Amino acid sequence: MSGPDVLGSKAGSPAEAMMAFVLRLRSRGLTDQKVLNAVSTLPRPLFVLPEHAGLAWQDLTLPIQCGQTITPPMLAAMIAERLAVEPTHRVLEIGTGSGYLTAVLARLARRVMTLDRWRTLITEAEERLRSVAILNVTMMVADGRHGWRQQAPFDRIVMTAAVPEIPQALIEQLAVGGRMILPLGERGGEHRLLLCTREGDGLAITELTTVRGTVLLEGTAGRM
Repeated sequence: MSGPDVLGSKAGSPAEAMMAFVLRLRSRGLTDQKVLNAVSTLPRPLFVLPEHAGLAWQDLTLPIQCGQTITPPMLAAMIAERLAVEPTHRVLEIGTGSGYLTAVLARLARRVMTLDRWRTLITEAEERLRSVAILNVTMMVADGRHGWRQQAPFDRIVMTAAVPEIPQALIEQLAVGGRMILPLGERGGEHRLLLCTREGDGLAITELTTVRGTVLLEGTAGRM
């Protein structure tokens, strides 16, 4: 999932690149110190392909394994802020990918449950999270359209691949008062990134921005 624009300039070292990124976040109005701490203490180069390590802190959509992409850091931070994750929350993530957004959320929440259709991505993300001592994440290979009913309800839900309509299963698994962020749209073209808050049996919906990215596919897949 990619954001609406490309930001960032080359920096001399990973530390300089990270500090420049945090300054860009502040300039964009992101001031939640918990989120800033979460993104600035994670070694983002660990979550991209080795050949792209020098670009890790730039706000770019970079390819990862299985033909997928990593959420740009600016968008990941914005999602984390708008979800307003609290230390007592249980979060469901649909689309583990590289594990970067998973790691950010895990620094904020009590527990993160994350699903991906690719076993390769789950295996490699698990290794990355273990290497940075993140232990409050449970992963599963599954079809994300159905969520994780056995673990519901969730205080927060985030989906990183677009769907043509909001899955009813996810609405049912979101706690009353809970928040969900997901991109809405069809394959090819821009998607509307929505913030949905459950109010009783209904949703209050706010459009955050437009993004481009993959669409949610049915079923599960093996290794590549």
